[in-house]
Formats: sequence, C-alpha cells, structure tokens
Amino acid sequence: MIPQFPDEDAGIKFPAQKYVSVAVVIIFVGGVILSLLAGLGYIPIDPVMTLGLSIMLVVMLICCSATMMIASYSQRIPEYSEMEIGYDEAKSRYENEEYEAALEIFKALAGPRLNHKRALYYGALCYEALSDWENMKIFCKAYLEIKPKDGEVWEMLNRAHKRLFEYGEAEEALDRAGKI
Repeated sequence: MIPQFPDEDAGIKFPAQKYVSVAVVIIFVGGVILSLLAGLGYIPIDPVMTLGLSIMLVVMLICCSATMMIASYSQRIPEYSEMEIGYDEAKSRYENEEYEAALEIFKALAGPRLNHKRALYYGALCYEALSDWENMKIFCKAYLEIKPKDGEVWEMLNRAHKRLFEYGEAEEALDRAGKI
C-alpha cells in the first residue's frame, strides 16, 4: 500500500520570493539601461537620478523580501516544537514495538512532501518491521533525496529491493552503500 497524503496546498502556489527576485533583476537591469541611454543623450532624463532610483527600489524590494522570509520562519516556530513532541512520542512507540501507531505519527510528521528526515528514517524502519517493502522503498528514497550519503539507508533500500525481487536495483543500492 502506497502512502497517500492530502496536499496541504490545494492549488499551485509560487513563492513570493521568486517574483521579488525577478522584479529586482528587471528593475536593476532596466535602471542601468535607462541610465546608459540617458547618459548617451537618447532619453531626456537625468542618468544619475535614474540609476539612483533603480538602486533604491532594488534595496527596498530586497529588504521587503527578507522581512517576509523572517516573518514566515517565525510563524513556523510553534509548529517545530509540536513536531518535536510528536517525534518523541512516535520514537517511544517505535522503541516499544508499536510499529503501526508509530508509523501513523511518522507519516504525519513526514508530511505530503516527505521532507522530515528523521520521520522518514524511522518510518522506513516501521515499514520494514511490518514487512511493507513498497512503502519502505518510498520512504528510503525520500530520505536519500535529503541525505544521499547515508550508507545505512542505502542498505535498507537494498533489503527492500531484495524482498520485492528487484535484484538489479538491490545491487545498485548495495554498491552505493559500499561507496560511502
């Protein structure tokens, strides 16, 4: 059974920082070009003022972007402490061999993007204990996208591939583990 996670973001959202970065580049390049054209006499404006205004706008946009990023991180601080509490509970359940209960918490911590490294690792171990090799493979691969130089997880992926009779992939995973 492949884990299905509801996507928290119903629509496609592009980060505001991407738009701000594009705007900064356009304003700066445009300001330099306008100043150059004004300096050569093609446009009747003051080149120093044009360059100065474009630099001022760029600095303001960068400051606004940095402020938005700091606000975004500071809003997530309570989430991180809640995640740590959940992680501790899931790990204690894992240590008590309550694999299914621990796995539910680890899946919630990993989230729809599978980006919580420790939850992915212990989730893969839970799937291994439950003999769910397909999901173990999914969690191992997601973990290895975050931390590709972890020989132990490559060996776990090797075991999952072997259990699924995927010997070519198993050998490749074992080779990767051996190189680390």
